[in-house]
Amino acid sequence: MFLILGLSVLGVASSSGTIKPPIFAFVRPELQPKHEVPVPSAQATPSTKENTRFQLQRISDGTLCPIKDLDCIDKDIWWKSFTLLASDGHTLYLTSIPFPSVERSRKQFELSIKEAEKVLRRSLESNSKGEAVGERALGLFSEIKDTKPPSSVPRYKLIWTWGAHYWEITGEHLEDVLALEQRLNEEGTNAVWRWTP
Repeated sequence: MFLILGLSVLGVASSSGTIKPPIFAFVRPELQPKHEVPVPSAQATPSTKENTRFQLQRISDGTLCPIKDLDCIDKDIWWKSFTLLASDGHTLYLTSIPFPSVERSRKQFELSIKEAEKVLRRSLESNSKGEAVGERALGLFSEIKDTKPPSSVPRYKLIWTWGAHYWEITGEHLEDVLALEQRLNEEGTNAVWRWTP
């Protein structure tokens, strides 16, 4: 059974009329920067697994502010998280945050990347006219502090922005993260709603 709370914020349309996939765990106000390595070429990123399928297991959402912080400046910003099961049995998380401005989305992108132990690739996102509309990065995170309890299992995160929208894919296996990225590129982010059992 799905837990659906709040507003549906999934899906960002590009100027060509197609759904452009543009993700996040929980936002922490004070992130400590880590060492960022030079970005290798796209050929250095391992290829995705062929024919990986995904099944939607759960949907959850909430505001970025802690419940007890009534004066939080992000109280009107909602995140939505999709728990997905890959056909190989691995779990992934797809998170969407529609920030109120491009600047706020960009700030979250930079804060998230600073948490990476290693950045595997980083590039600009462009629309159908070739105009830069965001940024995309793939990184390895040795510890995920945003979860309760904090996880010491290394995770891969694919983070990107599309205008003011922030997106993130998190998973323990790089091949699964890349396969989900490819699937969202092909079908659009709204396809997630159809991946039910």
